[in-house]
Amino acid sequence: MKLHFSIQLLCWLFSTSYLHAQTLVFEPVNLITMDSPQVLEEHRLIVRDGQIIAMEPVGQTLKVMADRIIDGQGHYLIPALTDSHFHQHSGEMEDVKQLFKLLIANGVTTVRSMAEWEGQDTIAIREMANHKDSLAPDYYTVGPQVKDHNADSIESAIELVRLHKRRGYDFLKIHGNLNKEVYLALLEEAERLGVRVVGHAQRHLPLPYSLRMTSIAHVEEFIALLSDEENLQIARFNGQSLMKLALQVKNSGIWVSPTLSILAMIPHYTDDDRFAALKQRPESVYISAGEYHWYTNPDSNTYNNGFFRKPEVKAYVHELIAATNKLTHAFYQAGVPLLAGSDNLGFHIAGFALHDEMARMQQAGLPPYEVLKAATVNSARYLGRFATAGSLSVGKNAGFVMLSANPLDDIRNSRTISGVMHKGQWLDRRALDQLLEEVKAARQAGFKVLSGAG
Repeated sequence: MKLHFSIQLLCWLFSTSYLHAQTLVFEPVNLITMDSPQVLEEHRLIVRDGQIIAMEPVGQTLKVMADRIIDGQGHYLIPALTDSHFHQHSGEMEDVKQLFKLLIANGVTTVRSMAEWEGQDTIAIREMANHKDSLAPDYYTVGPQVKDHNADSIESAIELVRLHKRRGYDFLKIHGNLNKEVYLALLEEAERLGVRVVGHAQRHLPLPYSLRMTSIAHVEEFIALLSDEENLQIARFNGQSLMKLALQVKNSGIWVSPTLSILAMIPHYTDDDRFAALKQRPESVYISAGEYHWYTNPDSNTYNNGFFRKPEVKAYVHELIAATNKLTHAFYQAGVPLLAGSDNLGFHIAGFALHDEMARMQQAGLPPYEVLKAATVNSARYLGRFATAGSLSVGKNAGFVMLSANPLDDIRNSRTISGVMHKGQWLDRRALDQLLEEVKAARQAGFKVLSGAG
């Protein structure tokens, strides 16, 4: 009888410990909740079973039994970051998983993938990424990019919209200029089926046509739309004309992802000394072998080829960068809702690239708080998940990043990552470094295989 009771007791103890929700306490720590630019200093944040259950001054008595107390002295907690313009470079799951490690190590726990290229299945990637136990960001996707060759008629455009609806993509992305009637038919069918349309501006049509989408990727799309092939018409992007444009965009309700950093990378490819320095950046060790060879081959269709090295093209890019900075700042001043998106390609490495983008947005004149909003609050609102993400608040999912320096002083402090909380798991600096080492090893192995040495 006693033996039977003891076995029952052990079974009960095992089951209760197994079901016990882990409680993590972060204290003392400074909280940037994103409700305002104010920092809540010397606070305590309590997480249970992956959810924030309390935020309070450390002077208050701790009322819970902590499984672990994490010292945040002198550190800052911000909501986890979102990259609203992410690309996976291949359809191979192992390569995608390496990119996901780079994202998590950089505090990027949500992405909107902006292309399903040939050989990829982003629905399968999304299923893998969104599993509660996977070490991956929350993942949103578009389907096959819509261009004039696959949407060359009203019928084909409508079928593409219906394909997106059937497969369950989160967005439909227009990448090229469509025939006016085809474009309008696509928008009408998408609206009828509840498919959100995003993408590039329709450069051959007046601006109001492009503003019918839900978001536009790349602020230079507006510049290209309002210029011509020979002239950027910089005068349009100064003074009253600039603000008039910004207010028109704001009043349309559209969202804009500036992607300033990928444009600012071009001069690094077109100058030999700067290109050599680009390849030596610490994060460049995480580029895949395939991308490395593609982006270092002057015959490839990349920024490294001869076209972009022409003096007149260099001058054009220089003016374009200046114009995009002015326009992004004007959009901020007008209240256009902005999203932070990196467009990570080539040596613009996933995860690290979002921090580059945020730095560029600050350089364009946005206050650090507004930049951080673009990567947290705004993106959560846009993706329809602000009830559970995007800010630090009791009842929301515990998705945040611990920094050793205040990003509201300088957004470049977003890189000072001490730890990341995602899907109920706390990854300290050692764990994040291990993720980076795993990616580095995988990339090195890839180079050996590509060179025939493996």
